[in-house]
Amino acid sequence: MTAIERVIATARAEIGYIEKATNSQLEDKTANAGSGNWTKYAAFLDGLGVYNFPKNGYAWCDMFVDWCYITTFGLGVAMKMTNQPMGGYGAGCTQSAGYYRAVGRFHKSNPQPGDQIFFTKDGGKSMYHTGLVEKVDGSKVYTIEGNSGDSCRVNQYSVGHYEILGYGVPNY
Repeated sequence: MTAIERVIATARAEIGYIEKATNSQLEDKTANAGSGNWTKYAAFLDGLGVYNFPKNGYAWCDMFVDWCYITTFGLGVAMKMTNQPMGGYGAGCTQSAGYYRAVGRFHKSNPQPGDQIFFTKDGGKSMYHTGLVEKVDGSKVYTIEGNSGDSCRVNQYSVGHYEILGYGVPNY
């Protein structure tokens, strides 16, 4: 199995996980359902000191993607792949896109499986959502996203969807 296939398998195994109302039963996929932004992904990353301060209780789409990379490849490798510093601001979509941009690994077209997709509503000044590209056919990009309707789920978009700003390419 390739590195990209491995990270996609990690993400696929999380489909159906729902965010929690409180910091309880984080490991259970469906228990303690609510809109409190509490997740096992943030708890795990907080425990590792990945971000500049604890992020559990915050929007978690980017944390889900980081968790997928770190769970699949290990902390050191994943942080290098995504160009993130330990203790950085990576739990935010805008910051994560910036880490890819800083090393020339951000593009606006030609999505590939394993890329991190970024969405904007303001022409690219900021990103409001992110996910992992699972597959692409000629006209659609298929993603696995955390914090999509308060859960992990598969979504699809036309390749030219107006809210897609671009794609970060991890250094596999």
